[in-house]
Amino acid sequence: MLREGDLKNTVLKRISLDEYEPKTGEDKDVMVLGFLLNDKKPGKDLYHFLNNSIVEIRDVEVSPNPNPDNFYMVFCEIDRNETSLDNVKSIVQEVERLSGKLKWEVSTVFNEENIGLDDDSLLSFIQLDPENYLDKDSFIAKQEEAKKEAEEQRLEEEAQDRTQRIFEFLKPTNILEAGVNDEGVLHIRGSRDIASLKVINFGHGPDVMSELGISESAIDLDYDKVKFGKLNAMLGELKALPINEYVVIYNPEHKDILVTKAV
Repeated sequence: MLREGDLKNTVLKRISLDEYEPKTGEDKDVMVLGFLLNDKKPGKDLYHFLNNSIVEIRDVEVSPNPNPDNFYMVFCEIDRNETSLDNVKSIVQEVERLSGKLKWEVSTVFNEENIGLDDDSLLSFIQLDPENYLDKDSFIAKQEEAKKEAEEQRLEEEAQDRTQRIFEFLKPTNILEAGVNDEGVLHIRGSRDIASLKVINFGHGPDVMSELGISESAIDLDYDKVKFGKLNAMLGELKALPINEYVVIYNPEHKDILVTKAV
């Protein structure tokens, strides 16, 4: 007979999900939950305890030998479905009657780092739908594709935000029309002239110049004064300077600068 707290300091806080193959069915239908213990006897005690769980468990087994880290494991196999994670948490709550409260961490075959049992991100690394179950390689490929799409979305949103901030920056000018195409080229039109400039960077002046490795001391004195005259006429309160290979547009009353290249 086990009493409350009998397995305290014997059960580890790390639990395993889907890192081992089930014996009672296929991977797509069965989820394997594993507890780690520091000795074989408490492992057998937990085995007997879980065989009387109120949660429907397909099978319970205790490892006959320790794993490479010298821990024994108790495995529970449960049905894979939309309630699997809730059932895992219910089993863990039962185990806590013996082990005491622990900050449970979950290791899965689909993620390199452990995740808190109550962490919302855990759902991204377990599979609950047997009809759409993926093997490890396919699952990881799907995760990588999702990350790639999310990163592309983030970059697109950043580009849109930067474009809007550039338009705000260009408001105190004589520009009649302005637009940025998919290649990051800024097209501007004044009353008499047009210009196309590749956007290189935009932001706080000192930071942008430091990032690009340029300074005001590198102003090109041998520049096309006619072209820059036309550009500055469109820019109104803003000014354009040739620094190295760049066209730097700034507002004397503003801390931000727009670094471009002539197209």
